[in-house]
Amino acid sequence: MRVYLPNDSHGRGIGGGWTFRDNLYAASPGIFDVVEGGEWDVALISGATMVSRDTVKRMLKAPGKVILRIDGIPEDWRNRGTGWPRLRDFAAWADGVIYQSEFSRDTVGRVLGRSGPVIFNGTDTDTFNSGGPRNALPGSPSVLCINYRQDPNKRIQESIIRFREFKLDHPEAVITFAGVYPKLLSQYKFGMLDWERGKDWMTTGVVLARRDLAQLMRSHDYIAYPAFADPCPNTLIEALACGCEPLWINDYGGAMEIVERWFYTDWTRERMATDYLEAFEHVC
Repeated sequence: MRVYLPNDSHGRGIGGGWTFRDNLYAASPGIFDVVEGGEWDVALISGATMVSRDTVKRMLKAPGKVILRIDGIPEDWRNRGTGWPRLRDFAAWADGVIYQSEFSRDTVGRVLGRSGPVIFNGTDTDTFNSGGPRNALPGSPSVLCINYRQDPNKRIQESIIRFREFKLDHPEAVITFAGVYPKLLSQYKFGMLDWERGKDWMTTGVVLARRDLAQLMRSHDYIAYPAFADPCPNTLIEALACGCEPLWINDYGGAMEIVERWFYTDWTRERMATDYLEAFEHVC
């Protein structure tokens, strides 16, 4: 089967849609053929904010089927008010939709009035696993908190407050903040009392190289993920694959679905690609 993965995004993104698209592309050989254009059987829109209306309208005129992958409702602060209208219209126009989690299906799907299967994200387990190199840390147990954008729903402050209590019970505990954080938190030691940077807490900035990110993850005992209403966080899947234990998981969203299914679900990207092929065949 020939599958087209359209993308009009400018530059190189690091969000969930980009990670999903990269993983699906990498897992596709031997499962289906990814084409860059021309004739295709299925066009899969990885995320409503990754393609324009003109692109979708052109695809709808082609002989193949158009399928939309749906995670959450695009937030206006990131999409200048265009995210939700595109998602709403693309879902109405598409031949089929696929949801990223049961949470997405039961909330966004209910608003859209479109039924469709749930296919959980998979990850690159050749990179994200518990068997590779680790970084030395100044204390134990160790907690990792990752946030690659200043999204209030990621609840950075909650991780900080919860770590204060955690450290009362684990005096030698350390926490690492990776990604983008408000300058005031960094300036004032994340509001963490008299704890010392480099001893009790540290920051890494954005880690773009996937192998470096995996090494950072497997170096920690826990992944802190109190994010609110996250549809199906790739970061959590990657960290669990690296051996981190989940900590402070919010039960509203798709994160808890990952935690509850972790030990009896195949989280490889090859499983994900196979599940997508079955969904494509059903629509076609």
